Amino acid sequence: MAEQSVSDNAFTTEEYRRLRQLLDEDAIRNLTLRYSHFLDHHYLERLREVFTPDIVCHFGPYGAWEGIDTVLTNYAAVNQDMGGHPFVAMHANTQHWIEWQDADTAVGRRQLLDFELTRSASENPLLWIGLYEDRYVRTTQGWRISTMRLSFLWPERLVAEQFPGDFPGDLLP
Repeated sequence: MAEQSVSDNAFTTEEYRRLRQLLDEDAIRNLTLRYSHFLDHHYLERLREVFTPDIVCHFGPYGAWEGIDTVLTNYAAVNQDMGGHPFVAMHANTQHWIEWQDADTAVGRRQLLDFELTRSASENPLLWIGLYEDRYVRTTQGWRISTMRLSFLWPERLVAEQFPGDFPGDLLP
């Protein structure tokens, strides 16, 4: 009798659950990549594909922005202040950490290196080093960001009193 290998076995219920979770994590990571690309390309209207309509963003010195229309208006103003064209800045994200709250909600942290591309070649292009904290929700249109907080760590430390707090504790309002 031939011995059956482990790879011939069907997936367990737990393995199917974990595969679903991995697919969702990939979708969430892609969502945050699109967020950065849409900002950098100045495709601001496409941020509607990333955020929930009632998005709340806490951006330290830039204030708290509530609702997708406010977010789009404020991003347009920031872009205009920096030169008003695509790639005035480049948002590099790394070290994305996702934790599940339930099957349809997750929270995540990702590190930001924000480069200002309007500076001269003799100037340091690094504008900010920060940490994003997001809440992700599954919607009928796919995964969306419902809450976003950006803590600024360099060149000026602008963080909430409880920063960094426990993770995945409820750091987001």
